[in-house]
Amino acid sequence: MDARDRGRGSGGLLRAAAIPVAVFIAGAGCVATVAGLTAVPLPTVQVTVGGEEDPRGADPPAPGAGEPSGPGPGPEEPESPGAQTPEGDRESAGPHAQDVPPSAYTGSSTAFGPFRVLVDTCYTDTTITDGMGTHATAPSGTEYHIYRLHVTNEGDSPAVFDTRGTTAVTTGGEVLAHDEEAEYTVAWDYLWDGIDPGDTVTSYVVLTAPVGTEFSEVMLGGTAPITPD
Repeated sequence: MDARDRGRGSGGLLRAAAIPVAVFIAGAGCVATVAGLTAVPLPTVQVTVGGEEDPRGADPPAPGAGEPSGPGPGPEEPESPGAQTPEGDRESAGPHAQDVPPSAYTGSSTAFGPFRVLVDTCYTDTTITDGMGTHATAPSGTEYHIYRLHVTNEGDSPAVFDTRGTTAVTTGGEVLAHDEEAEYTVAWDYLWDGIDPGDTVTSYVVLTAPVGTEFSEVMLGGTAPITPD
């Protein structure tokens, strides 16, 4: 074998030896790279929901967590309508609950001192007269409420039927005094003379009020009530 063949043989041996060495070096490099990557800490990824941080990997909340445990509020019940006054109870519902025309007083009676007083009739008018030329007219926008009375003296001595102090309560709650001047027009002959025991005379109580006014009660002399019959 000449020198050229020996050189070829030596080169082949060197190349054959170099391959395992290169493989070893490459493998060692991979191991070093993997070790390096393992040693580098990984960043923690966080997700922000509604302004609060919720680390990834935390256990998910249980179904229904954070929700009320009881049933939700039911639908609101409608308010019950206000109580209504039955038609049959209007008389007991107050002074505004019923109409009281003057005729409602016809037939009413009361005891007033020694007298038994019966309302013969009650009506309204804008003028009154005694039937003998004396008369009076109510002011504009008003009318007279005229109570014609049968007055019986049930006592044992003569007595004067005196209506002073008589008042009436309107269905609106206003208190009005009787009209003494109008009464004098129609009942002047009974204001001072005494009524003998057992006698019955005709007299009057008169009130002046705005047109359309109704009275729920009249207090004869301020003490004896006359109410609608």
